Amino acid sequence: MRFQQVSLAAAISVVAGLTTATVGLTGPAARADGADTAALPLSHYAHMVVDGAHQHLFFSQGAGTTGIVVTDLSGTPVTTIDGEQGADGLALSADGRTLYAALTDGDAIAAVDTATLTETGRFGTGAASAPVSVAQAGGKVWYSYTADDGKGTVGSLDPSAADPAPAPQPVMPHWPGAPLLSTGGGVLAVSAAQDAHSSMTHIATYDVSSGTPSLKVDMGLGGAATGPVQVTPDGTKLLVPQSAAVYVYSTADLGTAKPYVYFTGGIGSSPGSVAVDSDGTIALGATAGPGAGAYLYAADQIAENHFAFPAGTVAPDGLAWGTDGRTLYAVTRDNGSYALDVLGDAKLTDTALTLNSPSPYAIPAQRFTVTGTVAGHGFVPAGATLKVTRDGTALPDATVGADGSFALTDTRQDEGGYTYEVSYAGDATHRPATTSLKVWVSRVGTSIPYPEFSSLAPHQVAFTGTVMTDLSRGPFTQGDTVQVTRTNEDTHESTPLPAAPLDPATGRFTVTDDPGTAGWFTYRLSFEGDITHQPGANDVSTTVSPYAPALTMKAPGTATRGAALSFGAVLGDGPYAGGETVTVTRTDAAHTTTPVTWTAPVAADGTITVKDTPSTGGANTYTVDYAGDAGHRAATASATVQVSRTTTSLSVAADASTYAYGATATVTAHLGTTYNGRTVSLWATPAGGSKTLVKTGTVDSRGNLAATYKLAHNTTFTASYTGDYRYAPATATRAVSDQVKVAQALSGSYTTTTYSGTTYRVYHHTVRPTVTTTVSPDKSGQCVHFQVQQYYSGAWHTLSTSGCFTLGSKSTVTARLSLSQAVGQKFRVRSEYVHSSKDTTNVSTWGGWQYLTVRT
Repeated sequence: MRFQQVSLAAAISVVAGLTTATVGLTGPAARADGADTAALPLSHYAHMVVDGAHQHLFFSQGAGTTGIVVTDLSGTPVTTIDGEQGADGLALSADGRTLYAALTDGDAIAAVDTATLTETGRFGTGAASAPVSVAQAGGKVWYSYTADDGKGTVGSLDPSAADPAPAPQPVMPHWPGAPLLSTGGGVLAVSAAQDAHSSMTHIATYDVSSGTPSLKVDMGLGGAATGPVQVTPDGTKLLVPQSAAVYVYSTADLGTAKPYVYFTGGIGSSPGSVAVDSDGTIALGATAGPGAGAYLYAADQIAENHFAFPAGTVAPDGLAWGTDGRTLYAVTRDNGSYALDVLGDAKLTDTALTLNSPSPYAIPAQRFTVTGTVAGHGFVPAGATLKVTRDGTALPDATVGADGSFALTDTRQDEGGYTYEVSYAGDATHRPATTSLKVWVSRVGTSIPYPEFSSLAPHQVAFTGTVMTDLSRGPFTQGDTVQVTRTNEDTHESTPLPAAPLDPATGRFTVTDDPGTAGWFTYRLSFEGDITHQPGANDVSTTVSPYAPALTMKAPGTATRGAALSFGAVLGDGPYAGGETVTVTRTDAAHTTTPVTWTAPVAADGTITVKDTPSTGGANTYTVDYAGDAGHRAATASATVQVSRTTTSLSVAADASTYAYGATATVTAHLGTTYNGRTVSLWATPAGGSKTLVKTGTVDSRGNLAATYKLAHNTTFTASYTGDYRYAPATATRAVSDQVKVAQALSGSYTTTTYSGTTYRVYHHTVRPTVTTTVSPDKSGQCVHFQVQQYYSGAWHTLSTSGCFTLGSKSTVTARLSLSQAVGQKFRVRSEYVHSSKDTTNVSTWGGWQYLTVRT
């Protein structure tokens, strides 16, 4: 089986904002209040039959009772047909003239004339047969009873026979008890009596259109039935009530048939009544749960109506359709009492009529629209006319659109609540409906957020603000303004400012102000409102900071000592009050700790003129200081002017141009005429080294300052004079050269001798003398040349000068001498360090002579 949840709630209009609404037909179910309700004089209730032709209703009361109660169609008692012992099942003949009743306590089928309301015949069904159910189809009356073996079965009666007599139907199976019967379209359905403890329902269907039963299907269905089954008028479907719904099966094979299921209020609703009208409309009675009442279905699975009864619940098998095609009769039970509810327009579906408040809300003097919808079960009354009133005053009708929507427009000049009522008159299949909505007309709320400041200066405060409206509703009225008041929170003085015009489209406004000073201010912004807008205000506090003026000086780069000097300066962010001044300070060589100070006036536009006659040459630094005022912060600026000085002479001399390695040079600086400064400094800068101070001092009476310096490299000496008040600084240099130390050693001799006071090393003629040269400072990678001379003819003569011998890592190089015909001869040898272009620290240097002689 397939289950489907079905929504049965009627539409309820949703009202937003400040609106309220009432709807004519709302809630989960329509009350059967419009029906006639009458108490029934019943001690018990079993079945009901409608006799439209005679305008009667018949009520049986089941075992233990003796009469069939007859009322008119409104439930007013007409009579009681007595002597009908235990009347239970009822069935009306096809021509409506005879009512058949199963007399459970009378073991018979009674025939009652519907015109005279008297019993016209009784047909015994056998002792202790206790017939229960009766149905009419195929020209015969079918009834269920208890056979001799205690089992339930079905018999038939042919009322057209000359002597009608009940007859068993051997083809019908036996049941645990007398079964329940239902007919429609020539089909007879036989179902087991209700058993709450059973887990299935046994059902058999027969074709009885010919008067002879022909089995169609006999089987059990899952789940216990909660009420009598019902065959549809065309005989094709069987409706079986079970726990939470009524399920639909085919009478041919008991397979599921569309629309499969009709719901009756959810789990535990226990549907106990099924009534199918000739047009196929199905009424179902739910006896329990929050959805108890009657449900009406048309062709689909959506309930068209749900009726909740004022008191009690629908009695089992307590629904029946009238013959007028529109009235539903319902028997309800409440604590042992029974009543009849006559639903005269049961098939009329509810009309859902809703109203929606204006979005977002209504504003005075502006047209607003109230929208709504009209709908029913799958129904839209397109083109229908709706009556509209406002507080009881008729307004133009509204017309329903193709989608069921409608709209009404109105304009109110005053704030307040107005009730709009819309009515739909109903139609042939839908009930009338009326709904109302209270619309609150109110001015739009406004607010003024913190504005955007574009300037916060003592003489220029400017900001742009916006009067905001709730939900961005507008526009504003031409001529609306914002009132502005400025309060100085330091002095508590308030000043009204010109009103700021509002842009009608955007609500923006601009305020410009000249508070004249810095400080803490509050601007009171207030909008008085208009016909469509409420007032709004805001207090905007802000700090107006003093100007931070730029101070620009236009001093010259140079000036002449003793001559008048004048230059300008400018303070920005004017104007300035009269009488303001700046302080001018001059610092020079003569005034380093006690600068010269004076004041200069500030013009209204911020211009300043600085005047002076500098008496001290050199750097003169002028500083202009502005102390600030109420609207301006302090500012300062400086400029240096080079004041002219006279040139003096300065020279530096050394006691030699070239010095031996490690020698000490004497350097003398000479200073010419000066004013009040006679100090000179001597510096030495060795090649490849850094400049170092050798001596600083005052020159002597001749203008000289001497110093000594030990040389290790080529050196440049610098004399410097820093100048004085009237004479300019001066510098002089002197470069000197420094030799290296060349150390030589002869090896391989075996003794020494002396000639003319000179010591000679003596070598065997077989030995080659070795000369080792070491150069200081380290000159690794540089060249050494060797020179050999021989003494003869009373003089020394050069034999040879070698090429480059490269100094090793220890700044040492060794050479061997090769002498021919040397025995008895005198020789000497020396080394020369030859600097390359890579060595700028020392000059080339010859070493001393080494003397030798050769013997056999």
